[in-house]
Amino acid sequence: MSLLFTVTNKVVTPTDQTLLIPPFKQIWERDESKDKMYAIEDFSYIEFMASIQKSNPYSGYSEDQRPEKIIKDIITRAEWEQDDLIHQGIIKLKEFQAEASVTYNYYMAAKSAAEKMQHFFINFSMADVNPRTGALVHKPKDITSALNDTARVLENLNALREKVDNEVFEAVKNKGQKIISPFANPDSLK
Repeated sequence: MSLLFTVTNKVVTPTDQTLLIPPFKQIWERDESKDKMYAIEDFSYIEFMASIQKSNPYSGYSEDQRPEKIIKDIITRAEWEQDDLIHQGIIKLKEFQAEASVTYNYYMAAKSAAEKMQHFFINFSMADVNPRTGALVHKPKDITSALNDTARVLENLNALREKVDNEVFEAVKNKGQKIISPFANPDSLK
């Protein structure tokens, strides 16, 4: 489920709400192409950069890797660069998620910590020694213990992500404090 656009009959269109909110409104208006392809690309980039929902195929990438992957897969303009409106859009979408989910900020902090641990495991050396004592800096027992804890950390991280997904979904679903029936015609909600 996207927060910025919908897909109907294989056609991507922004939601009515998206077009009312700056900077999304300005991104839409600056695209003078007939089919608004560039605005849709920009919205897609924003959505894929900011959304932590399960439906986002790029949410598993680190903050450093994600832009390059999305640009390669989504953006068709050769000289495209993230500008101030795109940056504002990413911040706005993250803000929406944070306000819709009390768990969001905790999840983001836990994800950041897990990525730092991953970076540590990739880059540490068992050969590092304390220059004063000559003892190993990283004891094998400590490393194996940390690796054994990794499965629990990842399970907890996935549980937090699921909780955030549910909280954001409920906030979107409860449009205007009115619960949307699962049997409702989506066109009647506009």
